[in-house]
Amino acid sequence: MWPERLRIIDIEPLNWPEFVSNPPNRCYFCKRRICQLFHDELAKEGTSFLLDGTNADDLQQGEAGRPGLRAIAELAVQTPLADCGLRKAEIRELSRELLLHTWNQTSSSCLATRIRAGMAITTERLARVAAMEQVLADAGFFGCRARLLDEELVCIQLQREDMDRFCAPAMRQLVCIRLQNKGAGKIVFDLDGR
Repeated sequence: MWPERLRIIDIEPLNWPEFVSNPPNRCYFCKRRICQLFHDELAKEGTSFLLDGTNADDLQQGEAGRPGLRAIAELAVQTPLADCGLRKAEIRELSRELLLHTWNQTSSSCLATRIRAGMAITTERLARVAAMEQVLADAGFFGCRARLLDEELVCIQLQREDMDRFCAPAMRQLVCIRLQNKGAGKIVFDLDGR
């Protein structure tokens, strides 16, 4: 039976030392804490299982690419999409067929993944990354990443199909000026794209 009300669970990862210190396996610690909080809430209602949206493509990356996979395994979180062998493209197609409005929504990961491992995660750094990605979105570059490599150096990753448009001199200059206004010092461009 589904709960009849939506519950808001306060999650404050900026108060978690293992998250803020930003080790390479930060996602493991974060996912473990969040899933444990969910398990604790569900246990109050007698529910003993938790579902996660991990898919077959995520599993191919393994723990090296997806440290949170270890946390969901340790806590016995169910992964029905991965268990069915569904890949991202198949999930999108099924969602489209079911007329779900999110079928072609751009994938989005935690902003903390944009801050180089070892650099402390702070509210200010997260806000800078969010502001820089908004600059890119405002210029029509969706699903992009602005990775903070140090306090001044930012690496821009765009969808492959957007790379030529970004490289047009007028566009590149406009976006770079706007990124610098949001705190980017030196800007580098990932030629592999996303």
